[in-house]
Amino acid sequence: MNAAAVLGHGRTPWHRLRRQPVAMLLRMTWPLFLATLAVLYAAEVLAFTLLFALDPAGLRGEAPMGLPASLVFAMQNLFVASLSNLEVASPWSLVLATLELVVGLITTSLVTGLVFLCFTRVEAPLRFSRHLCLTGPPEGHLLCRFLSHDPSHWLNVSYGLFLLVDQAIEPGLIQRRVHPLPLLNGSTPQLHRTATLAHALAPDSPLVRLGREGLERGRAALIAMVEGTDEITGSALLQVQQDALTDLRFDHVFADLVREDAAGRRTVDPAALDRLLPRPRPLASGQSGN
Repeated sequence: MNAAAVLGHGRTPWHRLRRQPVAMLLRMTWPLFLATLAVLYAAEVLAFTLLFALDPAGLRGEAPMGLPASLVFAMQNLFVASLSNLEVASPWSLVLATLELVVGLITTSLVTGLVFLCFTRVEAPLRFSRHLCLTGPPEGHLLCRFLSHDPSHWLNVSYGLFLLVDQAIEPGLIQRRVHPLPLLNGSTPQLHRTATLAHALAPDSPLVRLGREGLERGRAALIAMVEGTDEITGSALLQVQQDALTDLRFDHVFADLVREDAAGRRTVDPAALDRLLPRPRPLASGQSGN
């Protein structure tokens, strides 16, 4: 199991964003989002129906289909629609009708903005491998691989890989330190489908300096970050993946993700994203590959 779920690297669930109502609504699935809007409108109609009912003589006219006049007027006033010949006939109803119009305009404006954001938002469609590979030390690389489900390209893409580890900055005081891990290729002008981030295990690498015991003692975690621009919408894309030390696979490499089909075209095999192979051992001096 990917320990990232335990560490909470993913997006915060919508039900934990009560203090950020806009973010909470945008994190909902479409069915839940639409149901929430329906409940919101129904609650407003119900509230004003009860308020209009406090003054039975405040509305003049007939409601269709034998429905309560307060309900029909609350509905048509909130949605600025003409459903009957009902009209206000008292100061109380006039004040309520004016207030409901303001509430309806604000609600409709907010809902319009939220729906627009839902349609125009761009999700970063990256799927990271469940494990990272470490082919050393003393020599080797830390490898992190991901795959995009979106066939379009990302432009001006930059990568980042960071090591988080608890370190004692003075006796009795522990702080979470962030160590950037330099990559062999930290950026690309264009990204399509897949990429592998590689950090060389040089002597000055924090992974080498701390060693396996130091990483375990410091409860190390690794963060991969991919940032770019969507080629179609021009929107900024950012996706972050966090993995625990238990997600590292020592002396393993990723299996080939790109293969050729029957027509000789190079294609990406998503099923091979998490496939690992033992690291090939170098031949000893004097040995032959035959």
